[in-house]
Amino acid sequence: MSTAISKFRSGTRWGAAFLVSAALSVGMNGFFANTAQADDRKTVTITDELGREVTLPVPVKAVYPDLWYQTEIVRAIGAGKTIVAVDQTADPRKNDANKDYFAEFADVPDAGKFDGPNWETIATSGAEVFFARRNSPWQDAEEKLKPFGIQVVVVSTWDPKVLRAQLPNIGKIFGAEKGAADLAKLYDDIGQVLTEKLQGVEPKTVYFENNADFVTSLPGSGWNDTIVLGGGKNIFGDIKIANTGSASVHTYTVDPVEIIGRNPDVIIHNGVDGQASGYEPWDKKFLADQSERIAARAGWNAIKAVQDKNVFVFSNFFFSALGKQVGALAVAKWLYPDRLADVDVDAYFARWLEAQGVKPRPISDYVYKLGS
Repeated sequence: MSTAISKFRSGTRWGAAFLVSAALSVGMNGFFANTAQADDRKTVTITDELGREVTLPVPVKAVYPDLWYQTEIVRAIGAGKTIVAVDQTADPRKNDANKDYFAEFADVPDAGKFDGPNWETIATSGAEVFFARRNSPWQDAEEKLKPFGIQVVVVSTWDPKVLRAQLPNIGKIFGAEKGAADLAKLYDDIGQVLTEKLQGVEPKTVYFENNADFVTSLPGSGWNDTIVLGGGKNIFGDIKIANTGSASVHTYTVDPVEIIGRNPDVIIHNGVDGQASGYEPWDKKFLADQSERIAARAGWNAIKAVQDKNVFVFSNFFFSALGKQVGALAVAKWLYPDRLADVDVDAYFARWLEAQGVKPRPISDYVYKLGS
């Protein structure tokens, strides 16, 4: 048995045939029920973010979202009940900070790591769709899940521009057009604020650090987009590498001396060592200690951001809300507090949390400014 499963994981046809046989022997009710139900639904063809045309019975009744970003979007449009399996980032049993936030998924199967999921779990979950990001193993999903009639739809919900462009398709897939339109309205309301408040601004320079020392993000990542949308200029925005779907554009190691030389106006750091992001806030001391540790790096007292105490440490939970559009608004507020003095970021974040079915929290629960 273990040898056969191993062969399936490697993507062999023999392995796929084995799993079909095994699933039949235990009763793969979800898959065959969904196939039968497809006859009662209309079909639509959508074009996903990669230009792939995917034909689906709608509304989709069962989905596997391959990361918590995907899970949040499905739930926010009102289709949370269609989620029949989650990855470990959306499993409330794996992250205490999200035990309440994702509590409704405590009883659904966990497919494990998002970059190498347990394909058997997904195949036997009853899912009709693998809802993927472009930097997920979506090609593997196509190959391994096709024998079970599970379609792959690629929409990177962490990418603000992609999310906004694809929201109508997402709503159509789940029969949740109103919920998708409500999210699009929230996205556009934030976009209008950014356009109005940042008109004619001279972009401030930003060093973005992604969850590790001297690791930044480049054009092609959603992190870079938040800086640009928030009216900033990424100090490493001149580095262009091919975005092959790997992590390179999101986690690119740079020389700390180069950071000093580029002398950013503002430093924005995602994460605190050893702390998992989630709905439950971090202890403010963790955030404060992290900001002070960054400011105390050798030679960094020469950086303008450190001198002006414009060093921000944040939890990704709030920053990545709505495809990082909430993060872009926060960046604008941090960079240009005078221009956005009358903008209440909490009000927009509250609309997002209400769509998730949880009580609003202020973003001050998730961010700390050096010296505050």
